[in-house]
Amino acid sequence: MNELKTKSKKIHPFLVAIFPILIIYSQNIGRVEIEEVFLPVIIIVGPTIGLYYFLKSILKNENKSAVIVTLILIMLFSYGHIYYLLNDVMIGEFDIGRNRYLIPAFGLLLGIGIFLTIKIKTALDNATTILNVVSVVIILVAVGNVGLVLADTASGGSGKYDGNIMQELFYDRIDFSSYFEPHEFSLSEEKPPDVYYLIVDEYGRNDALLEYNNFDNSEFTNFLTQKGFHVAKNSFSNYPTSMQSITSTMNMRYINFLSDEVGEKARNYKPLNEKTYGLLPNNQVIKNFKDMGYKMINFNTFSTHQHELPLADLGLCNRGVNLLDNKLFDTISRTTIFGYFVERLWEDEMRKTIMCVFEEFSSVEENFEEPVFVWAHMNLPHGPYIFGPNGEPITPGTPLLLTANPEHRVSGWDEKQQYIQQVQFSNKMMKKIVNEILSKEKPAIIIFQSDHGTAWDVNWFEPSKDDVWERLKIFNAIYFPDEEKRKMLEDDRTAVNTFRIVFNSYFGSNYEMLEDKMYWGWNAKPYYFEEVTSYLLEK
Repeated sequence: MNELKTKSKKIHPFLVAIFPILIIYSQNIGRVEIEEVFLPVIIIVGPTIGLYYFLKSILKNENKSAVIVTLILIMLFSYGHIYYLLNDVMIGEFDIGRNRYLIPAFGLLLGIGIFLTIKIKTALDNATTILNVVSVVIILVAVGNVGLVLADTASGGSGKYDGNIMQELFYDRIDFSSYFEPHEFSLSEEKPPDVYYLIVDEYGRNDALLEYNNFDNSEFTNFLTQKGFHVAKNSFSNYPTSMQSITSTMNMRYINFLSDEVGEKARNYKPLNEKTYGLLPNNQVIKNFKDMGYKMINFNTFSTHQHELPLADLGLCNRGVNLLDNKLFDTISRTTIFGYFVERLWEDEMRKTIMCVFEEFSSVEENFEEPVFVWAHMNLPHGPYIFGPNGEPITPGTPLLLTANPEHRVSGWDEKQQYIQQVQFSNKMMKKIVNEILSKEKPAIIIFQSDHGTAWDVNWFEPSKDDVWERLKIFNAIYFPDEEKRKMLEDDRTAVNTFRIVFNSYFGSNYEMLEDKMYWGWNAKPYYFEEVTSYLLEK
């Protein structure tokens, strides 16, 4: 009985192992499904238990074994946070926030800690008690943080599910079909055009590139114009984040109804991205093309399998499933001492995928006799900045965990220069795509479009007019094979009407053009929409 009581006191290693999982989950409720918690728990807590019993068998001392395991966990999981804190911190000309310095320093501290723990003559009962109390407190903090986030989503609002915490954690599908009406189409041409849609993420409009990045992009847009493209001079995104913007474009309607259906304080992304029923994977544009006999070709351009579309007839550039597909484990791993190696692995995967798309995009129609709709969302020129202007590999100067999140960007290396280099690389590859597609006999519609612009110094929660202007100016270039039909393309159009124009021009539909409106929001609350149309009209 006494032995069991003694063993029960050694709880701190296991609580410390659970803490980073809970705290990171609390910061990503909605974007990370609760089921994703279990894999990190198994991967982290399992080895923690094994290491504890391994050390216990060698040291013959439970307290010392537990303290050593806790030391290892603290060093392991605090490394990334110290690295981010010290990133670009200079002492004279010495950059102390470098892995080459921090890893040896952490290793030395850990070695000293383990050595002193083994050599100390006391039983470490007091240390065990203190560590137990501290570990319980930090777990309560993490659980409390989860509770605060859930309480925020449950307070106020007018959505049908506002106040329903269980709906936030375990989303129960809502039927949105009543918001979409069927349309009739007619294929009058013998050879319906293939349709190529390439989303270039965070690619700003020409005037935005010049104003906010000091880059003249006219050489590329002049090339497109000479090839017959209409490059919109005054085009805007309807929403400021990728998921909102692309979902709206691909469903040809505003998604503000989600505020009423789900709740403007809700964080759960399943209504948008769940593969079997989410509005993006099961969008109206793809359904329309499928109804007309088109084959749908999708490029899975994100390493977390984010864009595996269930309606696709062919998915290309896929990679094998691995542990980093679990978004929670991926984030946790980047904050550890192994984060550097995880990020290099992720960069390599991303480069391969992007190059695969550029190599395959213009030739995929050869897989089918039927007309095709080709869809790809490229994480270019958006960070992380892993390409030079000619496609040469670049290692980002700031952690991917930071540069990939526009709400948490930091200053440091010249990100704007690296962004422009990725614009230049994107331009080079889009030229290649245009030349290859237009060299074929079969008519084709080509759409190059951004989901949103840049956000260098944007205040997401209280945006200025200039913030809105920078973020919502988008690159938007469309090629119609019929010169007469190009006249339907206008400079003052927003993304929500893109495919309404395509279907009306080539497929005999009668979609009404929606009034152009623009909204603001941010990633943490995907169903909060604040209209900012007047900001853009006043500029």
